[in-house]
Amino acid sequence: MSNLNLNIREFNRFLNSLSKINNSAILEVDKDKMYSIINSEDRSLFLWAELGGDFGINESLNLPSLPKLSNALDMIGTPDVIFEVSSNCLQYKGQGLKFKYHLYDDGILTKPKVTLSKIESLTYDYEFELGKGFVKTLLKNSSIFKDTNKLYIYTEDGHLVWSLADKTIPNTDAMTVIGDEVDFEMDEFILNLDNMRLVDFGTENFLTFRINKNGIGSLLLHSDNLTLNYIISSLQK
Repeated sequence: MSNLNLNIREFNRFLNSLSKINNSAILEVDKDKMYSIINSEDRSLFLWAELGGDFGINESLNLPSLPKLSNALDMIGTPDVIFEVSSNCLQYKGQGLKFKYHLYDDGILTKPKVTLSKIESLTYDYEFELGKGFVKTLLKNSSIFKDTNKLYIYTEDGHLVWSLADKTIPNTDAMTVIGDEVDFEMDEFILNLDNMRLVDFGTENFLTFRINKNGIGSLLLHSDNLTLNYIISSLQK
């Protein structure tokens, strides 16, 4: 049996970002970092979430319910927690509170087909920053234009352009926002807005958006020891 040392606030943010996409996850712990790769149901979005820290163990943990573990952490009431890790559970013993969180056996949860080495090998041709407020405003305005669930991102006359539309359907309403000036030209990258709604923006004011010419995009957020890298595929035109 070994011990797993965690900062509750950071670990909860890590769990919550994953649980917005899937209820369960395989957590890889490697002493000074932990990470998980998770995908949306249609595999159009992958999240690589990584948390740095001094965890002290090297384990693969199959978490059956991310919300259940997060709710248990909320009950502890201290900044940090130490779990006893056995082959089938995480066990907490504190003053006035004890609980066991049972793990799945290996093989029950399926690992995503996209590996960490594949994600790390991706290269990008365009990179720009987005304000969280700007993205949230776009998502809010998308509810007005109910004919579409798409966001087109491209450049025109030296500026980024953001268009809520669906160019495959005639006579649909559209809203276009002219964004920042940029020094590159980029063809349309088409986002499924449902994928954008799965992003955990947290307290960060800005996120980095990277896109390559093969239609793969990356939304990158950093917060203290936590890194969230959302890999998104462009929809077909």
